[in-house]
Amino acid sequence: MRHVTVQMFVVDHEPEADPLAFPKKRLTRRNFLGAVGATGALLGNVSLSSTSVFAGTRQLDDLVEYDAVGLAQLVKTKEISAVELVERVIRRIEALNPIVNCVATPTFDRALEKAREISPDTFFAGVPTMLKDMVDVGGVRRTDGSRLWATNIPQKSVAYVEALEASGLNMIGTTVAPEFANGLDSELYGMAINPWNLDYSCNASSSGAACAVAAGIVPLVHGTDGGGSNRLPASACNVIGFKPSRGRMMSGEQDGSHDTFKTNGPICRTVRDAAALIDVCEDKVGPFPPIGFIEGPSKRRLKVAYARMGTKGVEPVAAIVRAQDAVAELLRELGHEVTEIDHPIDGTEYLRMFRYAFLPKFAPLLSLARGISGQSSLETGLLSNWTATTMLEGQSYSPEQRQEGLNYFNDISAKFAEVFANHDVIFSATSPSETLKRNAVSHRDDFASKAHLLENLLALASPVNAVGDCAISLPVSFSSETNMPVGSMFHAAAGNDATLVELSYELEQARPWNDNWAPYSAKFIPV
Repeated sequence: MRHVTVQMFVVDHEPEADPLAFPKKRLTRRNFLGAVGATGALLGNVSLSSTSVFAGTRQLDDLVEYDAVGLAQLVKTKEISAVELVERVIRRIEALNPIVNCVATPTFDRALEKAREISPDTFFAGVPTMLKDMVDVGGVRRTDGSRLWATNIPQKSVAYVEALEASGLNMIGTTVAPEFANGLDSELYGMAINPWNLDYSCNASSSGAACAVAAGIVPLVHGTDGGGSNRLPASACNVIGFKPSRGRMMSGEQDGSHDTFKTNGPICRTVRDAAALIDVCEDKVGPFPPIGFIEGPSKRRLKVAYARMGTKGVEPVAAIVRAQDAVAELLRELGHEVTEIDHPIDGTEYLRMFRYAFLPKFAPLLSLARGISGQSSLETGLLSNWTATTMLEGQSYSPEQRQEGLNYFNDISAKFAEVFANHDVIFSATSPSETLKRNAVSHRDDFASKAHLLENLLALASPVNAVGDCAISLPVSFSSETNMPVGSMFHAAAGNDATLVELSYELEQARPWNDNWAPYSAKFIPV
């Protein structure tokens, strides 16, 4: 490992009376020393220096605050070249990735080569981006965070990736994901660390993607959302995470199909970046009329159903309720009609049926690992203990239980249809739980002992995937208990993606969040 010196600074957050307000920052010697110790353990052979802790901070470069659309304009007007953008992002990765661990496979040479070829007439004109390590990019390793697929190199990109690259976005690497989107980390890459506080995870499988945006490495990335995996990390990292309607985007599968749960979508800092990526990657002849590039809010006032107390049996913690109450009041101030409702889903029932319907689908991977290694399920060396015990749990369900789960998901759409008959949008917390700490769940743990932590995390986000609707997590609040970011989720019926984009523009204007930067980011580099 290369020996590098990383000069560290630490901030602590004081609770705010207003959960919509950006937390105040103060440096304390105790917290600085504690964070340096924790980070030293994380980085191993990385030397930490405190010589400049009290000397102030600076931006890593003068383009950190630009979103992807803004960077593209700089290239089009020849104020900077696409090659220079790639070089700057490489420097950001080299400075920050040893701390936050968001990059799975760097593709620097590929990005530099493509930067010389991408036309400035494309929408994004060569702006660097990153793709989650769970989608096929021709010639680039895809592992899904697992040793089992550590040498897997797809030969052909899926349609979604082809559209993304045709827009002029330039992939500079893939982002870290937990093994097969399950858990918080992997044996292969470890865990993406939250740039807001190094004691915390980034939640769910697009963790590396949200981390890269929060750290200021790139302003816009690709993620996949199979049960909240774009929205939950976005909530944890104070960025935007969008889950489009099923079928809205170009296919992310090699056979051109659309997965029942998983969709591809943006994670970013600004609403216009999300709107732009939706435009260039949506299926213009798909099941929904194309929405194109939405440029701002609508004057339409919405009927908002506020699921204040979450799903039955998985209610949000008090600090999260307080944060969402403030957002509800903001919505009313903006003229929207906000009505409190009981969430249509029983959370306890949903999570049980989710296990029955989907955990058995992992069985072929477990059989593959056993066949390759010739060892038992827990000793293959190709799957972590967490993944193997998850797969064994799925194998333990009876045929009757599996069918019960499938039947439940065939009927779930009607529960949301009743709400949408009288409302335009369902509003709730993105998650009922606070962001999980780094040590909450490990690849070394057994599924039976820790699964409830992850299931509680996704109790509000995952049902949206089950029905194929669209949803977005917006970075409007902070927790008064942990001072960590708290996302607000807005959910619309399938096909109504434009409603969410327009509402997001309005909230972004009312409570701007783009100037709220994580302490471990390219915005704050010690001088």
